[in-house]
This record gives sequence, C-alpha cells and structure tokens, in this order.
Amino acid sequence: MNLKKSLSTMFEQMDGMTMFEMFWLAWPKSTRKGGKATCQAKWIKLKLDLQADQIIKHVEWMKTTEQWKKGEGAFIPSPLVYINQMRWDGAEIPDMTVNVNVNFKDPALAKIEEDTKNVAPMPSFVRDYIARLTKK
Repeated sequence: MNLKKSLSTMFEQMDGMTMFEMFWLAWPKSTRKGGKATCQAKWIKLKLDLQADQIIKHVEWMKTTEQWKKGEGAFIPSPLVYINQMRWDGAEIPDMTVNVNVNFKDPALAKIEEDTKNVAPMPSFVRDYIARLTKK
C-alpha cells in the first residue's frame, strides 16, 4: 500500500478516535502487532498523547523504509517494543514529498476530449430552441 493511500485511509477512519487508536491504526499489520491493551496502558502511563503527532509521523515514515519493508515486514517490531524503547525519540524524519506528474491525463478524460473533437456541431435551430426554453 502506498503512503498516500495509507494516509487517506487513516484520516477517514480517525474521526473521533483517541490518539492511541490513531497510533494503532497507523501501525502496519504484521505478525508482531498485538497486545493492544498492554500497549494502551503503557501509552497512558507515559502520557504519550503529548507526543502522538511525532510518534505517528515516525511510524508512517518507518513504513516507507527498507528496514520495515524487507522480509514482508519481518523486521517490524511489536508496538509495545517500539513504545518501551521510545524509538521515535531523537529520530530525524525526512520531509515526505509526493511526486505529482502534472502532465498526467486520466485516460477516460483523454477519450472524452478526443470524442468531443469528432462530434457534429449543434444545429442553430436547436441552440435557439434551448435558449428560448432557458429564458425566464
């Protein structure tokens, strides 16, 4: 799943959620993702709501790294280990950029534009009739 899709899914689901729930949603699926109640208790004990933005941003960035991607997520730690070791603390997160191709044209839109070039012009009597109907 690409980052843009992951973030948009996350934002759709996070309305009314606690900061911990947003963290849990951001955490990638893996064999080590478990112990939610224990993680939540640790989250509350450490008052991590104050750092939630930084933590979630770090998790989203880590999901894009080779370290977390290799072995189909075999090297993703459990969320509890991540919290216990405060792995986000002091981590430098590069700015995430999204490359946009300004020359991209949706194939459906291109087809509509091409078809529009090949249509016959509207007869003037039809245009006049429509104009009379739309006048108030």
